[in-house]
Amino acid sequence: MTTGPDPTSTAAAWDGPVPRRSGSATTRALNAFGIAAVTYWFVRNGLTDGAPAWVWLVGTLALAAWAIRVAARTERVLFAAAWVMVVAGAAVVVPTAAVTVAVPFVGVVVIGAGRRQPVWAGPVAATVALVVVAATAAASGAPVGLVLGGGAGPLLAAVVGFSRRQFRIAEERTRQAVAEQQRAELLADRSRAAREVHDVLAHSLGGLVLQLDAVEALLEAGRVDEATRRAGEARALAATGLADARRAVHALRDDTAPPTLTQPGDLVGLVAAHRSFGGSVTTHGDAALTTVDAAHRRVVVAAVREALSNARRHAPGRRVVLSVDRADSAVHVTVANPLDRSGHARAGADGRAGAVGHGLVGMRERFAELDDGSSVTAGKVDDAFVVAMRVPEATS
Repeated sequence: MTTGPDPTSTAAAWDGPVPRRSGSATTRALNAFGIAAVTYWFVRNGLTDGAPAWVWLVGTLALAAWAIRVAARTERVLFAAAWVMVVAGAAVVVPTAAVTVAVPFVGVVVIGAGRRQPVWAGPVAATVALVVVAATAAASGAPVGLVLGGGAGPLLAAVVGFSRRQFRIAEERTRQAVAEQQRAELLADRSRAAREVHDVLAHSLGGLVLQLDAVEALLEAGRVDEATRRAGEARALAATGLADARRAVHALRDDTAPPTLTQPGDLVGLVAAHRSFGGSVTTHGDAALTTVDAAHRRVVVAAVREALSNARRHAPGRRVVLSVDRADSAVHVTVANPLDRSGHARAGADGRAGAVGHGLVGMRERFAELDDGSSVTAGKVDDAFVVAMRVPEATS
């Protein structure tokens, strides 16, 4: 993913605004103090020593570049000013008895710390400053100590600039990592919300359609009393689905707690609901899941709910078999329904049969989030569509 200009591109470094830095107000204040202090001593010593005109001109240019660097709004201006500071500032280090040594020092630090500048920019700037200091020293016959003192500044500045550059790169990488983590968490939250909404639609609304179909069939057969009872059940189911939908929407707005649905929370309740919708189901084993902890039980119940909903849609009226077995310190739950009367399970455009689309994706996501070896598979086995789950037994 591209987050900005290539840090190794010299052209990119000249474009765009100056990146915002923490403590920028303090930095500007310190720079202003430095400019004021160097200007004071530059003027005082220049008047006292009778500095030549070129020293006044070049020194003023260096100090003006420092001021422009502080006020710069684009990197083009920032680094242009920094290079003027390096060259002009170094040129007057020897004539001013090292009073202006801070100017090239700051310039080298700025160039070396630029995370969009090539890594060699700082050392090159330090080398340029050293060459200029040495040239002016040789021309004026300055003492060796003054030359060494003036030359040590740019070298130290290059080290400081490189350290600041690495720190800023590390900060940027940390920000990117945090942003990626937040994005991943957002996507995970959206997936969970989608699963909850899918549960509401698949279970409540799917059951409602079956109830209304039964009401229509009973009315056609003249069985008004049974139709009235079914209509009442359909109304109650619609009210429950609407309440669950509202809770799911509320959970999306307030993520302090997951939505609490009024749908059956165990396999026994799911079996009863399936039968109330007109479905037929046979159970084997411990449908109460007494050896499964709460977290795994919720995932199993959600997957079985989806499997039963698909069975009602794709093989209405056919007997479903729900089995719960224990083996190898794990609980195995399977839901099997016969293929439809045409001899095959209904499939989506991708060729997957039975539990297709968001339902199967939601199942897999729930089991993957457990991250403990729990698994779910779904597909055709002989003449049935089978959803098979495996979760560990609860440790005592």
